[in-house]
Amino acid sequence: MWPRSRNPEPEIPAPLHLRRGGFLQIDPLPFRMLGERVNFTLSLCAQPIAARGEVDLGGNSWLHRFYLDDDDTWLQVKSDGGIRDEHVSECIVWRYWDVKTPGSQAELAQIAGPQSAIGLPTFTLGPYAYQRAWGIAAGQTELVQFRETVFDRSDVVATLTCQHHAMLYRRDVPATDRKEYVLISVEDAPGRLQVVTSLGMDVLQADLTVT
Repeated sequence: MWPRSRNPEPEIPAPLHLRRGGFLQIDPLPFRMLGERVNFTLSLCAQPIAARGEVDLGGNSWLHRFYLDDDDTWLQVKSDGGIRDEHVSECIVWRYWDVKTPGSQAELAQIAGPQSAIGLPTFTLGPYAYQRAWGIAAGQTELVQFRETVFDRSDVVATLTCQHHAMLYRRDVPATDRKEYVLISVEDAPGRLQVVTSLGMDVLQADLTVT
């Protein structure tokens, strides 16, 4: 979560024509129809893309993140083997659920350390339990590390680099093929250390309109 800039920049290749400065509309109807079967909610979502992030997963696989202007919603697109539309393997729309700013390493350890619930096989949020998607340990497993490069003023010069220590959870949603996700990440960026919890849902390409 960082300041946004709307300065126009040359378009950088990205899947689904998504780009910083573009306009994204997400059809809310599929999510409204889920009702109380999920924690996730999405009202009418049509707004500019204020910033983008890149995560190199290795092996020509990438996470492309597009942060919307409301500072609350973001879209993550995973691509494998390239960045054309046919290389897209996953789309998840996320909304921030909770943000904690620890004041010390002791507070950070309390929130996301070995004595916390983060990294255990099951994580409960609201009325639902989510199963850990990363790691095979019977008990708590280590958080997964990755580095995100964020662009919010230029598409060629990064604004900042954020180091993530994260864990992903997911659950099947009854009577639908979509899954609901919880992503908990310790985000370490210059001048900012936060523990961010995001709630997400699978989104289909047909749900997206990009202009």
